[in-house]
Amino acid sequence: MTPDIMAAILNNSTRAVRELVKFSLGGVRALLKALIVMSFVSLTACVGVPERRKDAGFAVMLPFMRMDGGECYYLDDFMPTPDNMVSGKSSGLHVRYYTFRSATYKAWEQERVMLAFYSRDNRCWSLFEEYSTGRF
Repeated sequence: MTPDIMAAILNNSTRAVRELVKFSLGGVRALLKALIVMSFVSLTACVGVPERRKDAGFAVMLPFMRMDGGECYYLDDFMPTPDNMVSGKSSGLHVRYYTFRSATYKAWEQERVMLAFYSRDNRCWSLFEEYSTGRF
């Protein structure tokens, strides 16, 4: 084989290898793009639909509670989801205010209700205020 023929074969083979690498890199890039798009789609699919508040026609049934001293309620176990909850601390007590736009509580039907609780250990809660803030 002459040096010219060997140079042509080498040149063609390197060109072929270069084209093969370009083709394979293009496939890898397309695969990476597809994986990125699929991951974004799966992440956005996990985002939940925001919860809408209940219509005024559907009242939440609140459990009957007394205001006797020493009553202990584990609120996280049985309280329905409020329209709003404010929690904080006042001196040595933890405080929670639950508001319901439409609720049935005791003899109050279809009323705006606010229940306030206090706790010393942030687990066992005692009722200390209850309000009916208006009829619907």
